[in-house]
Amino acid sequence: MRFIIVDGKIHDLRTVLLPEEFTYNRLTISHKMWYGYGGIPLFTGNIDLLRMQSDALKLPFPEEFEDSRELFRLIKRMLNKNKFYRSGHVHFQIFYGNDSIHTLVSCTTFSEFTFPFSEEGVLAAFSTQKKFTTNAMNRLPFYNERLWQSAFAELRGTPYHQSIIFNEKDSACECAANSLFIISGNELTTPSYQSGCHENVLRQFVIEAAAVLGLKVNEAAFISADEIFEADEIFCASEEWGIQWILGIDQQRFIHYFSEKIAEELNVLLKAKAGINPL
Repeated sequence: MRFIIVDGKIHDLRTVLLPEEFTYNRLTISHKMWYGYGGIPLFTGNIDLLRMQSDALKLPFPEEFEDSRELFRLIKRMLNKNKFYRSGHVHFQIFYGNDSIHTLVSCTTFSEFTFPFSEEGVLAAFSTQKKFTTNAMNRLPFYNERLWQSAFAELRGTPYHQSIIFNEKDSACECAANSLFIISGNELTTPSYQSGCHENVLRQFVIEAAAVLGLKVNEAAFISADEIFEADEIFCASEEWGIQWILGIDQQRFIHYFSEKIAEELNVLLKAKAGINPL
């Protein structure tokens, strides 16, 4: 990557001088969005999620993000100037100082065109970290970042790569930085927002892809550990991590029949959406 967007203008990394507030800031909202198929399929939903987080903190939304059409144009131009034509991430960062707001938009690229799917699968463990359903900030990704970092820290030095997080009622609510999905028979179940799970733009598109395949979709306020062990398939999903098929938890192993088909259908949906200017 050579070109970035700082405070609403494209700059060359070799010559740009970043404001000191990038280092000395009061609070940072950081968010990653997937691009691919020549477009940015979930652009509008991600900007809405950024706005929702700044509103929840009672902080102003950056002026350069208010004009969605211009922001979309700048991001597309940044990707083209970097010659990132396949797929990857656009990374938003909003830096709030005592009396200032600064923004940084950067990007990374992948070698593949499609939305990522982990065909080999990952091993998961149950986290000791807990979420509390009464917390009104649960849906905001920035609020959960320390919790997710703690959950991942528990996995260091173990064979596990992903962590399933439960709430105070011992109900599964999400994977670390990902939405959780379990499949039993022809039914896909995902934690509802009543469980304390976070907001994830991709979540609704996974649900839509499952419905296209004829799966019954259930958004559940309570999912026990026993239900997870009894499931046929488990996977988690986010724009940052892609779709991670969970190979096993402890000694229990799972298949990946529908999860792979959902990944394929999701790519169909994203490709169609990428062809439509969201503005």
